[in-house]
Amino acid sequence: MATVMESSYQIDAREHLVRFKVWGELTAESLIELLNRAVSDPRYVPGMNAIADYREAHGSWDYSEIQRFRDYLVHLSPPCEVRWAAVMKPGNLAAAGHVLILISEAVGANIKMRIFEEPAAALRWVHGESERRYPPRQQFPRHEFLSGRVEVRTGDITGLPVDAVVNAANPSLLGGGGVDGAIHLKGGEQILRACQAIRETQYPGGLPAGEAVLTTAGKLPARFVIHTVGPVWGRDEPAEELLASCYKKSIAIAAEHSLGSLAFPAISTGAYGYPKNQAAAVASSAISEALSQTHAVERVSLVFYSEADLDVFLDNQQFQATRFSRY
Repeated sequence: MATVMESSYQIDAREHLVRFKVWGELTAESLIELLNRAVSDPRYVPGMNAIADYREAHGSWDYSEIQRFRDYLVHLSPPCEVRWAAVMKPGNLAAAGHVLILISEAVGANIKMRIFEEPAAALRWVHGESERRYPPRQQFPRHEFLSGRVEVRTGDITGLPVDAVVNAANPSLLGGGGVDGAIHLKGGEQILRACQAIRETQYPGGLPAGEAVLTTAGKLPARFVIHTVGPVWGRDEPAEELLASCYKKSIAIAAEHSLGSLAFPAISTGAYGYPKNQAAAVASSAISEALSQTHAVERVSLVFYSEADLDVFLDNQQFQATRFSRY
């Protein structure tokens, strides 16, 4: 039985800061209620920074909840730049990051958002201290394998103008958190309607783990979306075969429809808990095998949310060709 979200907040006027503590099941409605309580407090001053600790919270937002929270934040309209930091468990960083990207794009330049694993690092950031700086994104290397047929990189998969992006979907095909929510939100209602039709005609009980289906990409730059359901670690067995099937069947669908370029997220490594090092070995082996059987798919991009996730993949991939990098 889910634990209803409980929360508290503390206003620190000296540090010009609001501290939130959230635990239990996190929903957009309950989070909006918490923020309303804080901004209605007589001690609250518009323009305060905030740190929210979500390490004991859980939940998966679909695109409608993300949209609702985005709309709420747009109407807050802080009078100056503010910094809002979220503290998350390491295993939730990737999924939360995709949600954060979508929210940040809507709320404008005055609300800066970032995710941290440690409260101390979050506090330093909201105060503008010890801020880590990276070179421009275009200077990050793209690692290539299999004579350039496979590219490994970081970035936002929803913004790639490829023939098809692969969605790490849940069995309902109706949207969820992480990449799934981002694709549905940016792609719009056309994707949802196509998925609903598939549920009604092909998979009334939901798409099984290891299977894949093709839909329109709606408003995305890509032409199509291939939805595949990865295994939940510790529940769906045989996990390795099911994860490999996600990659193989997605590539097979792309080849069947003459889709030459394809972009994958890291399937099952977020909320589904598949160990990232093991997933790297499975994914790279499956992609190598699938590409050896078709020439129709000319380019596969593996797109990671963070540099840390990319590094784990590079350390554990099983591509047989020598790796090289381009900037």
